[in-house]
Amino acid sequence: MPPRDDCAVFSIDLEDWYQGVEIPLSHWEGKENRIQIGLDAVLSILQEAGTHGTFFALGWIAEKYPEIVGRIAAAGHEIGSHGYCHQRVSKLTPQEFRTDIRRTKEILEKITGKPVRAYRAPFFSVVESSLWALPILREEGYEYDCSIAPVKNWHYGIESSPEDVYRIKELGLIEFPISTFRFLGQKVGIGGAYFRVFPYRYTSRGLGRLLSASRPAIFYAHPWEYDPDHPTVKMDFRMSLTHYFNLKATRERTRKLLRQYRFRALSEVIESLQAADRIPSISIEALKS
Repeated sequence: MPPRDDCAVFSIDLEDWYQGVEIPLSHWEGKENRIQIGLDAVLSILQEAGTHGTFFALGWIAEKYPEIVGRIAAAGHEIGSHGYCHQRVSKLTPQEFRTDIRRTKEILEKITGKPVRAYRAPFFSVVESSLWALPILREEGYEYDCSIAPVKNWHYGIESSPEDVYRIKELGLIEFPISTFRFLGQKVGIGGAYFRVFPYRYTSRGLGRLLSASRPAIFYAHPWEYDPDHPTVKMDFRMSLTHYFNLKATRERTRKLLRQYRFRALSEVIESLQAADRIPSISIEALKS
């Protein structure tokens, strides 16, 4: 049975296949549009389970296909921001970042008629060298961030980040870091490629341990992970090892996960944690090694 303490978030980064492989914005036009294929699958799976989640929408996608964002919102899901151009925060200047997140927020709020409160950086790219982004997020009206991974790998992570939800006291910004499980002593994220590469039981047990201890958890995926036939392109060798691996398993594994655990949208879980006074405050300096 699902744990009584219902504090798991289901999240999707709303991007098409070519945005997930770091093809630059200047090369997006003309690429085969397949976002609807994976999105149809994940929306159907969520509807079957009676589950609502949070979709972090790419501004470019929302601007080009506003009906997609409208459809997601009409189905009762929360809309957050994934930035406009899907470029790593660490590769942007502070002003470029401000422009990116402001533009995306305006686009999404115009489509949905609701405030956009949450943000997730492409590739979890708020790392120690780009912590300057967090004050800008708050200044631009964002209340929640899901950009920090409390792991360390070759392209993202702040290993010193707390693993539970916390408030950055100087900013009032609430951080919901990526949830993890341990494999051979290493912290591994719950969702994304890890959901496909590792046997299902690792994700299931990882979530179960967190929820049984009344700790919040977040699962993440992308529409292209529900589209096993999306195009194959050359990419960084390290990324290529996982990007296309076991895509055919994503749909059924997600159904199984939603049968096993209850999930909610990000803001619902955060609000319940706030009501129970379960969000500690830390200094932004504590995130630096």
